[in-house]
Amino acid sequence: MIKRFAFLIALLSTLIGFSQTNNTSPYSYFGIGDTNQQMTVASSSMGGINVAQSYFGELNFTNPAALTALQLTTFSIAGKLKVLQINDGLLTQNSSSTGLTSLALGVPFGKKGGLMVGLQPNSSVGYSISNEIYDGDEIIENYVFSGNGGTNRFFGSFAYEVIKGLSVGIEGEYIFGSINNNIVNIRKDVSFNSKYQTISSLKGASVKLGAQYQYKLENDLEVKLGSTIKLKNELKATSEEYLYSFLYGASGTEIPKDTITSNINLKGEINRPTAVILGAGLGKDNQWNVGVEYETQAAISIAESVFKNNKIQYTSKSRYSLGGFYIPKNNSLTNYWQRVIYRAGFKYEKTGLAVNGVVGSGGFTPINDFGISFGLGLPIGNQLSQVNLGLEYGNRGNTTNGLIKEKYFNLRLSFNLTDKWFRKNKIN
Repeated sequence: MIKRFAFLIALLSTLIGFSQTNNTSPYSYFGIGDTNQQMTVASSSMGGINVAQSYFGELNFTNPAALTALQLTTFSIAGKLKVLQINDGLLTQNSSSTGLTSLALGVPFGKKGGLMVGLQPNSSVGYSISNEIYDGDEIIENYVFSGNGGTNRFFGSFAYEVIKGLSVGIEGEYIFGSINNNIVNIRKDVSFNSKYQTISSLKGASVKLGAQYQYKLENDLEVKLGSTIKLKNELKATSEEYLYSFLYGASGTEIPKDTITSNINLKGEINRPTAVILGAGLGKDNQWNVGVEYETQAAISIAESVFKNNKIQYTSKSRYSLGGFYIPKNNSLTNYWQRVIYRAGFKYEKTGLAVNGVVGSGGFTPINDFGISFGLGLPIGNQLSQVNLGLEYGNRGNTTNGLIKEKYFNLRLSFNLTDKWFRKNKIN
C-alpha cells in the first residue's frame, strides 16, 4: 500500500515544502513565534482532544502511550492552509499561508508495544507590520517590522501495555531552528535608512511521559482515561544583533553603508515549565466517542538578552476541549458514507501571552483563542488507509487597548497509509 502512494507523497512533500509560508500572524512577532499545535488532523477536528484517544490506524502526537493501539505500520503526512482576517478596529486585512504540519511513521512493537518517529514544526514566525507617522496628509516617517523563520521538532516515541488496559509511553524531542526579526526606519528627506536586525538560533531537548487506561462497561461501552506530563525544559538561544544604515537599490535590494552597532554570540535561555494534559472519553469501539481534555502550563520565561520586548508578558496557559466522532457502520460493504468517520468539537484556550498595545499605558491584555472544528475520515477504497479532512474556524485576540483581532479558517489534510511490514513471503 505504501509503495503505491510513494510518488504522491513525494510530490505532495515537494509542493508543500517549496510553497509554504509558515505564518502571517502579527502575534508571531513575539518571542519564538506562534506555537504550532502538535496534534493530528483527526484530533484538531475534534477540538483538540487526543490524550485519551487511541485507534489502530491513527497516530497520536499528544500521548505516546496511545501507540500500543497500532496494529499495522502507519505512515502519515499532513498539511494545512490557513486563511486569516486581521482587524485593528479600523482596517481589515486578509492573508493566507500554507505549510507541512507533520511527517511521521508508526510501527507496532510486538503485540503490546508501539514505536513512532516524526518531524513537525514547533513554532513559526511570519509577519510584516507598518507604522506610519503623518504630518497632515504626508508620511514623514515609517517603521516596518518584519520577521520569518521558526523552530522544528524531531521526535521519537515508545509505548508498552504493562497490564491489560493500562499503557505507558515516553517521548523524546529535539528542537532546532532560527528566527530573523527586523525593524526598518525610513524618514522623509533623510538619505539613509536604518535597520535593526536580530538573528537567533535555538536548540533544546525535552521529555514527555504518558499513560492511558481503558475499561469496558456494560452494553459495550468503554471508558478511556489519559494523561501526559511534559517535563520542565529549556531552549538554548544564540543571537546576533546589528544596527546599520542602508539604501534601497533599483531592484529593491539593500545596499548597506555604515554599521552602527554589532553584537554577536549573545546567549540566553527560554525556560518552559512542566505542562500537563488530562482527558477522558466515553464511547463504543468503532462506533462513537465523546471526550473532554484539559491542558495547563505555568508561564514561560525568556532571557532579555535574546528577545527584548517590553510590550509582552507571559502568563499561565490553559486549554479546554470537547469533541468526538461518529461512524454509522464501520463494516458496511454497500454504502461508502456509512464507513466515513464524522468528527466535531470546540476549544477555548488562554494562550499564555499578554500584550501591551498602547505605549506607556502599562496595561497588558491576555490573548485568548476560541475555535470550533469539523472533520471527515475518508477510507481509501476497501483498505484501512484513510484521508482525513479538517475544518476549523476561530477567533484570537480582540481590538481593545490598541490590539488586533484575528479570525482564522484552517483547512487541514492528511494521508494515513497503513500496511503490514516484516511479514514472510509464502510460496504456493
